[in-house]
Amino acid sequence: MVDMGGVEGAGASGRRGSRRTAWIVGAAVVVVALVAGIGVWQYAARSARIVADGVTLSGGMAFPDCLPRMALAVYGTRDDVVVGQTVRNPSRWPVTVTSSDPEVYRFGALSDEPGDDTAVSAAPDGAAPADTSGQVVLPPGRAVTLWIVDPQRGSVQDSGVWYSFDEVPVTLRTLGVERESSLQLPGTLYVGGGTDGDRLGAALQEACDA
Repeated sequence: MVDMGGVEGAGASGRRGSRRTAWIVGAAVVVVALVAGIGVWQYAARSARIVADGVTLSGGMAFPDCLPRMALAVYGTRDDVVVGQTVRNPSRWPVTVTSSDPEVYRFGALSDEPGDDTAVSAAPDGAAPADTSGQVVLPPGRAVTLWIVDPQRGSVQDSGVWYSFDEVPVTLRTLGVERESSLQLPGTLYVGGGTDGDRLGAALQEACDA
């Protein structure tokens, strides 16, 4: 009679070794997939952004025809600064935008109709609407109005000094990832000059006509 105990023991040990190897390989595959998934998620979250484009509503100085339209708006020292600028989410994911300075930079409410996203309307007295807030959730492809109100906050003096503002500090949150960022304006907002916008415009027009 042949003793098969050793053969059976070797076979069982081999099967256990194969199962262990398969488990290790499977676990490694899962870990690699998780790491890759986390990387894609982080990339998608951090690549989300908002852009300022479309419609600008502002008062301030009237530009003479001879000047290039490079500025977003120009206000004199004694002018009330109120600028409305549409901002849009070109990303594939919803973006929660929080103003880092909500006293100055505030968002209008998201419209029920996407076709109204670029409608920028001030209050009857020319001020920003009353229903603005420091935070907005922008779905993909949607836009709202960003309102800029007195960014100089009384710091402008009658000294001929100009203050310029070309970006808005914000916090963006997408897919659970939050980061500090800034929104680049489509032009520079100038405030100051030691006089009001009407007189500035008239002076520049005289320079153009000379």
